[in-house]
Amino acid sequence: MALTEYPAGVPVEFRIPCTTFDSSHDIGRFTNIAPALNIHTFNGAGGVVAEDFDNDGDMDIVTTTMDPDGPASYYRNTGTGRFENLSAASRIDDQLGGLNCTQADYDGDGDMDVLVLRGGWLLDDGHIRNSLLRNAGDGTFEDVTHEAGMATPAYPTQTAVWADFDNDGDLDVYIGNESRPKNGVSCPGQLFMNDGDGHFTDRAKEAGVTNDRFCKAVTAGDIDNDGDMDLYVSNNGRNRLYLNNGDSTFTDIASQAGVGEPNTRSFASWFFDYDNDGWLDLFVAAFAARLEDVVLDYLGQPHIGTSPCLYRNLGNGRFENVAKRVGLAHPYLPMGANFGNLDNDGYLDIYLTTGDPDYYTLTPNVMLRNDGGKRFQNVTTSGGFGHLQKGHGVAFADFDHDGDQDIYNQLGGFFAGDKYHNAFYENPGHGNRFLHVRLVGTTSTRSAVGARIKVVAKTADGTVTLHRAVGSVSSFGGSPLRQEIGLGKATAIESLEVRWPKSKTKQVFSNVPIDASIRITEGKDEIKRLELRTFRFQR
Repeated sequence: MALTEYPAGVPVEFRIPCTTFDSSHDIGRFTNIAPALNIHTFNGAGGVVAEDFDNDGDMDIVTTTMDPDGPASYYRNTGTGRFENLSAASRIDDQLGGLNCTQADYDGDGDMDVLVLRGGWLLDDGHIRNSLLRNAGDGTFEDVTHEAGMATPAYPTQTAVWADFDNDGDLDVYIGNESRPKNGVSCPGQLFMNDGDGHFTDRAKEAGVTNDRFCKAVTAGDIDNDGDMDLYVSNNGRNRLYLNNGDSTFTDIASQAGVGEPNTRSFASWFFDYDNDGWLDLFVAAFAARLEDVVLDYLGQPHIGTSPCLYRNLGNGRFENVAKRVGLAHPYLPMGANFGNLDNDGYLDIYLTTGDPDYYTLTPNVMLRNDGGKRFQNVTTSGGFGHLQKGHGVAFADFDHDGDQDIYNQLGGFFAGDKYHNAFYENPGHGNRFLHVRLVGTTSTRSAVGARIKVVAKTADGTVTLHRAVGSVSSFGGSPLRQEIGLGKATAIESLEVRWPKSKTKQVFSNVPIDASIRITEGKDEIKRLELRTFRFQR
């Protein structure tokens, strides 16, 4: 079909009424200002991390692209409404062909490092080593992959997750690789345990987490609230939930827990507490669908596309798939995805960025607002999120210190001719309260991965309780480890509780400021208020 031929050139029964795309809630317009800020990188599929890489309090951006000759980019937030391109100065542009990336302070020096992942989707051509980039603290990144013991063997991958799996105070990393058992190709998952001296040792086999399936996503979270980080692996095929036994071994309990599906093709996954009941739930995206299925679903007709799973944690070792109940039973066809809080109401929302390697698979990205933990409302059109280009890495972060989260989306497809410009959506604001919390571990890991936060806030109608988990992040998109917590219409914070993973201790604070950024250090009774200047983006 050519321009001007719609709608006359489409049979009536196949026309999707424009009202189909009406939002069920007006979230306000988020404007894509990436071109004005000169952070609209033109690239193929890749990842993104939003994090404070220079420790000035402002959230910076690192992006990658799987283009073999495509460099990674580092945009430093100047704190004045602009971003400075330091890709060359930081030496991060030496890194080519990264399909995804994750952040972690793996050496505990207070500077956030980056892991670049490569080879995913390339099958036999994907045996390309990953890169561990150590933040030198002087504005540069150093490739220490060989010294860290992570260079070989090189398996095709698109996903990794950092956690302190043995609770020794050092961050470990699990990398999910792409085995193809039917073709006799074994690319086992790798569990690189931190030796505490800058070196890692792969102990996946001893731990029982080799997976040996075609891995699409890995994510970590403490599903039973015992202080140990558990591991979820989604695959082309049945998925795995590895329960941490507390002795550096794991047991796959996916079947018993009821979280094995989607059992065909899944993609992005994460743990989050969508209903704020204190138990981590699990989102698993589904990718077994065609563009035709998406269209048929919009038309309200039967289709064979697979829907994502939202597994609600029942608190007894089992999960219940509530996707249909909460309005998520649709074939969205997502690739990259992440969660955050658009309107600061305290409930975590979902952004699904869509596509498929085929050029013709163009379907709008989808933004889903969490309505009080009871249902998800499609707010794509009202918010302006329905980008048609292939979407991958997504990061939610408060880049301008105004209390609400903006969104950076890495765009571009698999093929060389399917590149596109990345997007940056500025949050218009919703007038709700907030609290930003940075945790610093002393016994636990420096970046407090695995710590849990509980906020009890006062409102005109009583109190509300909100829960967050540090380090439980999306498999295809990196939001800051700083917890950016919306408080809705709260008038004050009654208490803030932190549970630290290694020491198994709990700290409870009162007199917590509202609409503020704070730092809490493990074992210290004081709250440090951080003075971060709000600014407007210079468009």
